[in-house]
Amino acid sequence: SRKGDLLVQYLFFRSRSSLRHDDDDLHNINSRATTLLPSMVSRKVVAAFAVLGDGISSAANDDVEPETRYHHLFPNRQLVKRKSDWDDLVGIDLSSSPCEDTPGWTDLLGNTCEWFEEKDEPGCPAYGALWGAHEHCCYCKSNSYKSTPESEFGTLVIPTLVPFEAPSDNPIEIQAPTANPATFAKSPKSLAPTGQPSISHPTSELPSQSEYLTLLAQTPTLLDPSDVPSAAPTMLLTQNLTLYPSDAPSAAPTKQFLPGELLLSNKELGIQLSSGLEARLIASTGEKLKLVNGKKSSLSFHSRIDGAGIVDLGDRGYVYVSNSEEKDGGVYGIHFNLAGDIVDYVNLLNNTRRNCGGGLTAWNTWISCEEWKRGQCWQVAADPSSPDYLSAQKTMIGGSKGGRFESVATDDSIDESPVFFVTEDSQFGAMRRFQAYSRGWNSLHSDGDLTYLRIIDDSKFEWTKNLTAARESAYSYYQNSEGISFDNGRLYFTAKSTQKLFVLDLKSLTYELETTGLNFSGKGSFNAAPDQVIKGAKRFLYFTESGGQTPGVYVRDMITGKYMTMFEAGDERYLNDETVGIAFSPTRQRMYAGYQNSGVLIELRRTDGLPFP
Repeated sequence: SRKGDLLVQYLFFRSRSSLRHDDDDLHNINSRATTLLPSMVSRKVVAAFAVLGDGISSAANDDVEPETRYHHLFPNRQLVKRKSDWDDLVGIDLSSSPCEDTPGWTDLLGNTCEWFEEKDEPGCPAYGALWGAHEHCCYCKSNSYKSTPESEFGTLVIPTLVPFEAPSDNPIEIQAPTANPATFAKSPKSLAPTGQPSISHPTSELPSQSEYLTLLAQTPTLLDPSDVPSAAPTMLLTQNLTLYPSDAPSAAPTKQFLPGELLLSNKELGIQLSSGLEARLIASTGEKLKLVNGKKSSLSFHSRIDGAGIVDLGDRGYVYVSNSEEKDGGVYGIHFNLAGDIVDYVNLLNNTRRNCGGGLTAWNTWISCEEWKRGQCWQVAADPSSPDYLSAQKTMIGGSKGGRFESVATDDSIDESPVFFVTEDSQFGAMRRFQAYSRGWNSLHSDGDLTYLRIIDDSKFEWTKNLTAARESAYSYYQNSEGISFDNGRLYFTAKSTQKLFVLDLKSLTYELETTGLNFSGKGSFNAAPDQVIKGAKRFLYFTESGGQTPGVYVRDMITGKYMTMFEAGDERYLNDETVGIAFSPTRQRMYAGYQNSGVLIELRRTDGLPFP
């Protein structure tokens, strides 16, 4: 009957809105059910529905309004104003146009709506809220669904209760839709919150949530009609029925890449990885590298690894170019094929001192900078097919006196006049801006326009020819500048001694400033000095860290301003060490980074196979 239908829904709704508080609520629910419907509803039927989850996490959503819970369960019904005891919940079908996914949308990790359909449950309770899928994907919208043609299992129907009036006082029990019904053990009473939600039952007659979910997980089918008239409602199971959240892991689970979440230990490497990442050792200082042909490199891997970049060789693979900050310096290259296997390891530059940071040019060469009193910056060709291969040459950036140079960023927005920004690791280290008069290899070995960064006040800056004024500005505002990266008219650089991130707007000549790691989210910590900084392909800034108990690699979300962990040290072998050498393969499916003092180079990949954002 209609009143029977409404009452069962009422009890089910009220049980879910109060079930989270204590076991006495469940006693009350069953008492009300047997009192109001003595000959219509089986006590176990109501109890079974009472223990079903509504897909809303109990730990984080105790304050969710009942109306929200109802809409979560019955997305094409709405609540109406209560008129009587029987009208607390009245389902009214709503007509709506089919939902459409936002065309071309992906989250900041590159996942499309199809990814959420493959990896998550309807409504996307696990991942949808993290990156905005609830706003763009129909599959993830709690009050919408895609209008799809009939599948091989039939049309998807919203689960409902279908009561039948009958004169019998002998209600039948719900039968499991399988030929071999399972036997279940009773769930023990839980006195404290646990990682897996559980529900305690006051009597032995009530099935547990796991018992009922197991019953519903059998091969989808409709319950056969009973020959015996019964007051108990018959439950119509929809085909392709999915209840969420699921307590059981999938056959082949894939962790989503979530910076700062679920840090996982890699004991072999001694690091803690964010969820959805895997890592392997590429090279260790003093050891020869294993090549794809089964042999070993002729050279042992260099020590005090530092700044690095990737030179793209097209279908021949790529070269990971890496500085050595040893006293006798140098630059080395690991040649990878497209599959990420090591083909060769060579020395690209020698007879230099303390090669620290550097940067890539728009014509696929590497600039390596020396960090000592009279250091210079060198252009290095890492492509074996280049006419300048193994013929590194000093650039005009350092001038006649040189300096303690760190990193280089390139603004290639003006085709025939690229601009190079260079940081200097000194208290009076003024940032340099070298604008070339031509393009290509020779542009760095000819005269150009050299100016320096001068911070005017707490919001404005300028480029000046006055080196003394710029050095005074560096001392006052940005001592010991380190990493630097250019992207879309903005220049990002770090000041190690004050742990600051500067963001210069090169068009308006204004800047913003913040303390790195202060606005931190998730697990881990970014408390030590920021060093190298790399702008990602989307909205992440990647940082290395110098010193501290757990040095690691971190990201900053440019939209939210939150800092999060990619990986960090997991044991004492990296105490006060320095993470270095961030670089990405041309497809961005491999990320490289290492520890300088420990002398290890690590490759990281996302387990879902997607590129790093």
